[in-house]
Amino acid sequence: MILPECIILQHEAANPTTSGERLVELAQQNIELARLVANNSNAPPEVLKALGMSVDVATRHLVATNPNTPGETLIELLNEFPKPVLSNPQFSILCSTDSSLLRQIPLSTIRLLVQFKTAPDSFFKWAANHPNPNVLAVLKLSSNPH
Repeated sequence: MILPECIILQHEAANPTTSGERLVELAQQNIELARLVANNSNAPPEVLKALGMSVDVATRHLVATNPNTPGETLIELLNEFPKPVLSNPQFSILCSTDSSLLRQIPLSTIRLLVQFKTAPDSFFKWAANHPNPNVLAVLKLSSNPH
């Protein structure tokens, strides 16, 4: 029995052994395949960056959860999808290694983030050492014991 082409393409888009080049091609075909690529653990960062700007909310949400998503894209998605970004292991690494990128987070978003128990310790350490006194005030007002 021959499988329909759409099922073969879906399998390819979801398969972590599919090459990055092929995932680029698949992501451009339709929203359903783009969602599968956004959730693929082998998706290249440049593809995830592009998918992070998708008009499709579900695709952007999946990009926020993918550990291959570049830090810049995570910061862009942070306000829209705070919990998935905070749970993304890449965000924790970002908090420990790229404070200049984190400084792009608006104070209103930081206010939101300190309320989540899922925020990584590295985020609270970054916030505690932030040079802006408003960030420190927000951190002190939060109910988080960090």
